[in-house]
Amino acid sequence: MKIGTDAVLLASLTDTEGVASVLDIGCGCGVIGFCIAQKLSDSQNAPVVFGIDPDKASIAEALRNAARFPLLPQECFHFENICLQDFVKVNETRKFNLIVSNPPYFHNNLKPLNERRLQSKHGDHQLSFRELADGVEKLLSPDGRFVLILPPPEMEKFHALTLDKWHIRKSVNIRPTTSKTICRVVREYTREPHEESTQTLIIREQGSHYTTAYLNTVNSYLTIC
Repeated sequence: MKIGTDAVLLASLTDTEGVASVLDIGCGCGVIGFCIAQKLSDSQNAPVVFGIDPDKASIAEALRNAARFPLLPQECFHFENICLQDFVKVNETRKFNLIVSNPPYFHNNLKPLNERRLQSKHGDHQLSFRELADGVEKLLSPDGRFVLILPPPEMEKFHALTLDKWHIRKSVNIRPTTSKTICRVVREYTREPHEESTQTLIIREQGSHYTTAYLNTVNSYLTIC
């Protein structure tokens, strides 16, 4: 699973103000980490960007991408072939002030034949929402933020596990077009209570054209051919 709309939306809608350390859970080829690093490239102090993934080939690709990233030195990036559960065990004292994830969200669903797609999108026996929430709880700094993207039903299931942990700071409901229902939710959690902000972002007009709001949101990652 390489660059997709979910990854770009998550990075685009993530607030990076004051961020010094980033953890991307299920980083794949590193696209979310690199998009966030682009936002942080003008920071006075170089950020530290960690990415973890249980897929060995994805981490190898992320490391190759880090060597080619033009805006920050390679030393800013740390990609590790490890699952979240094991990463927590060996990093009990490490804290991140920004954690992001585009996690596997299918559970008990019909499985695809492609093994790597199965691992990327299906959490069965790999990463449950409970394990994700517990892992983030241990790794998030007191003033940190956790941002993730999920389909609406899965987001509600995840949210039910966070009621005694965090507070919603921002939710952005993603709709493919004006005539279609919400397909994804990008949500930001913090430990401290905030006045919750809820927004809606529509990706395309009724035709095939992207909306101005969507283009403005992802503008930093667009290239002109």
